[in-house]
Amino acid sequence: MAGLKRFKNLTRDLLLISVAFLFVNMGWGIAWPQLPNYMKYLGGGFIAIALLSILFNIFSSIGQYFWGRQSDRIQRRKPFLLFGVGVGGLFFFFMAFATSAAMLLSLRAMQGFFMSAQTPAVSALISEISTNVGRGFAVFNVLSQIGFMIGSFMGGFVIHAFPPKTRFAALYVTSIFPFIIAILLLLKLKEKQKIPMDFRLLFRFDRPGRLILRWGNARKFVKRNKNITIMSISIFVLMISSAMVYSFISVLIKNRFGEGWAGWYFGFDSGFSLIFIYLMGYIADRIGSKPVIVMGLLGYALTYFLYFRATTIPILILAALVSGFKWAAYFNSINTYVARMSLREERATALGLMNSAMAVGWATGPLIGAYLISLVGLATTMLMAIIPVALSLLIASLVENDINYKDGAPVKNRASQN
Repeated sequence: MAGLKRFKNLTRDLLLISVAFLFVNMGWGIAWPQLPNYMKYLGGGFIAIALLSILFNIFSSIGQYFWGRQSDRIQRRKPFLLFGVGVGGLFFFFMAFATSAAMLLSLRAMQGFFMSAQTPAVSALISEISTNVGRGFAVFNVLSQIGFMIGSFMGGFVIHAFPPKTRFAALYVTSIFPFIIAILLLLKLKEKQKIPMDFRLLFRFDRPGRLILRWGNARKFVKRNKNITIMSISIFVLMISSAMVYSFISVLIKNRFGEGWAGWYFGFDSGFSLIFIYLMGYIADRIGSKPVIVMGLLGYALTYFLYFRATTIPILILAALVSGFKWAAYFNSINTYVARMSLREERATALGLMNSAMAVGWATGPLIGAYLISLVGLATTMLMAIIPVALSLLIASLVENDINYKDGAPVKNRASQN
């Protein structure tokens, strides 16, 4: 009976934190897709739009180091989770009153630093309260995607409903309400003191996961784990292309279809990704993660080509469908690949290396994108982003498939792995 009660409590806590982050990501879905267009409205150019991502990633990475050390020192997660969620939403609310591009950049940088308190806390909590960590992260990510989808549609309707002079203020004021609901839910969470061991990726857009904190361990790990090192380089190159595109895609969509579609597009994108998540996970279990990663990379290239050609709503929806497929194929599979190819005691270092590659890519890509836009224009930059995707695919082709690996060691056959 005691074991059943403990299982029910763990399930309750997992659902509680997952539903709370449905609302957190609903707030992000309302606010995030329109940030580039808001910057343009305030008079910022493409360099300023690039800095929205660059400053956020830099200050978020610095903040994770600070907040992660504090969280590990006192072995508490909930206070940092509440603080990060609350402050992240509060800065979106403050953005409603921004009067200049410089003010919006300052708020975005401070948001990155303070809201990063939640990043190590939430991944640690999911690891601690899940009876099956993989399924725990799956539940969390699916509900987060649903929240982002709903928020993106809501944001599009708010932008569409208000006149130009008040639409951004209305949008960012609206975004605070899902964060308030999330905090009320998280206050009910019961926490046990425990040291985290799993820092896998939680979300994809513009937000790095927890980074490596022990660089000595990372250097040793890189020397003896060729496959994960090569895959991390491939991830870095791909994230350069992702940042080149997704730092500016809202502007392209707004220019072609109106500001409402800059939000609605991401709603369709997230919705389509939900369709493919389970299927891509099943295929990765059957044939290994590497072939699915390759499918995801091909999906990236096709998505960028469709962005270039999307001059009608049907083509834009098709781009969202392919994009949703590529998110589900790629991000599920790289998490699985790193988990299978790393030893349990090195899992945090392996995932930290992957998250670091993503963060550096997202801090580099926006400047490359802004420079290319000044040379060849916005649409052609989407097309040129296929070049780093091709390079990422070439690098990924060098690694072994993980179908015959478990916890970093070869297994005799597929059945023994499952």
